[in-house]
Amino acid sequence: MMREKNHEEQLKDFFSQHPVDNPQYLKRYVKQHPNNKMAWYLLGREYAAQGKQGKALYCFTQAGEVYEAFEEQAAPVIPEMEADASASGAATRKRWGPLFWFRALVAAVAAVLLLLYIPPAPTPADSGNDAQIKTSPPPAQLKETKVYYIAKEKTKENVGAALQEILVKEQISSYSILVQGQPTPDGRYIDWLKPPTVLLSVEGKADTAQKNIQYHDALSCDCQPTEPLKPLSILTPWLAQQEQELVLHSSLQAFYSRYGKLPQAPGELNRPYPDNVLPGLTPYMEERFQQSAESMLAEIAGKPAEAAALPAGASGAPLLTKPLSEPLRIIVDKTAHRLALVSGNVIIRNYPVGLGGDKTPVGEYAISEKVRNPNGKSNGEFGSRGMTLSDTLYAIHGTNKPSSVGKDESHGCIRMLQQDVEELFDMAPMGTKVTIGSGLLPEGIERSGNPFQMPLFSEETNPNKVYKWLD
Repeated sequence: MMREKNHEEQLKDFFSQHPVDNPQYLKRYVKQHPNNKMAWYLLGREYAAQGKQGKALYCFTQAGEVYEAFEEQAAPVIPEMEADASASGAATRKRWGPLFWFRALVAAVAAVLLLLYIPPAPTPADSGNDAQIKTSPPPAQLKETKVYYIAKEKTKENVGAALQEILVKEQISSYSILVQGQPTPDGRYIDWLKPPTVLLSVEGKADTAQKNIQYHDALSCDCQPTEPLKPLSILTPWLAQQEQELVLHSSLQAFYSRYGKLPQAPGELNRPYPDNVLPGLTPYMEERFQQSAESMLAEIAGKPAEAAALPAGASGAPLLTKPLSEPLRIIVDKTAHRLALVSGNVIIRNYPVGLGGDKTPVGEYAISEKVRNPNGKSNGEFGSRGMTLSDTLYAIHGTNKPSSVGKDESHGCIRMLQQDVEELFDMAPMGTKVTIGSGLLPEGIERSGNPFQMPLFSEETNPNKVYKWLD
């Protein structure tokens, strides 16, 4: 007489036979149905089971509230066991606790219904100039979350001292995450686009003794680290918001430098050419405008609301640091043929550029003019965007000769590929400082998989001028 299969075995059979458990099937499906958050959640689970945490994190972010519903109240530790192969060669499901299996069954059934009954999502129309930064809804606690970067090597001693800073001097009462940024190959910068290493997280409580501390990095503790699924799910939207905060902060400072005062309303940053500091503002930036302006006023008065570096440890060097606390600036490296958008020691983007060898000047400049479709063309010799450097004939602009990028074929200007110059145009406000020199940057290229794009509120074309940059 055959033994009746238990609950877990029945679930294994279901997962092994049904296409929703096939990552390739789910990958194709989410491309066709990008709004199906349950499918994103299941694909993220597949990647997590394979140890592909970066891809899993992206999927969980797309899943939004579905991920929160299934994960937010669960313990952050999800025990795993090694997967073995069956006789047919197919890998079996990793074993999880009863709570996961219950949720997985509900998720699988819901996903099957969605896959069967939801019609294909329409192909998004080209939003053109009205496109906005798209991010999944962040967790409800995102606004209360604090993220700290450790400024020293992640030894147990340094991490312990940083934790002490967070618990005692910061006196946190919300969710906090301690991370270490990924350095560039030359060690001179932190690479913003490479996910930071999550070292630990703290569930804040009013009573310090009741705070729940979770270590997520084996080198940071004498313990078995837990999976950082919860802090990673928060980090992704946090990183996107920090970019918007940085662009807004940089724009306010540029406006103040240009006019000697701060804007009274968000729209003053989006005036028509030639006063177009930014093309527009995202909804998040509009929401943060007043608070950012107040913070800028405090800085101008010599009383920064939040220091870039938190109190120093015993050695005198800061243990914790706040990334993206300095305004955006542009660095052009003539040797590496790179243009980077940086904040302090953090590289936000690093693009390949075409230069003119000795014809490209060395020195300090600033963006003095921003124009969309110079000379009325988006595909002319200057491409779809142009940024004049300090009222000279030198500019950062696009090109209709993309093969020249990475070479010295211009007459002195800085040529960029279309998608790169359009992102830079949206991120770098009028007045951004530009440094041109040699040996300043790593050679790597750092682009975002989700390019920064502003909605267009301003008229940024200039049909009354014929541009004669040195190309």
